[in-house]
Amino acid sequence: MTPEAAIYRFMNSFGIPAYMDSSVPDDAEFPYITYNLVENDMFQAEANLTVNVWYRTESEAEPNAKVRQMFNAIGLGGVTIPCDGGMIWLKRGTPWAQSVTIEGEDEMVKRRYVNINADFFLA
Repeated sequence: MTPEAAIYRFMNSFGIPAYMDSSVPDDAEFPYITYNLVENDMFQAEANLTVNVWYRTESEAEPNAKVRQMFNAIGLGGVTIPCDGGMIWLKRGTPWAQSVTIEGEDEMVKRRYVNINADFFLA
């Protein structure tokens, strides 16, 4: 599987749909995850994947729980995901997650901005 497909599969492993930032369908329903796709090779610096978790709810608990699920999946030492020609090592970024409020938007929309660092070990 390509590195892009491996990241897509990982992002979609949390029980809600995940889309690349540039590919969110017009009819997407909450909750969902968006992420940017970056790639480096082992000779370049670590890459940062920006992930957003989106919910439409009155509660902060649901988006917080989803972010905690991601935190646990990556783990303290990170997690590796296999791909064609190597692997991708995902690690918790710093800061891990932030609550984002968009002024003037629907107050029911809850967004969490998550930082994931990725090292690509590709042949």
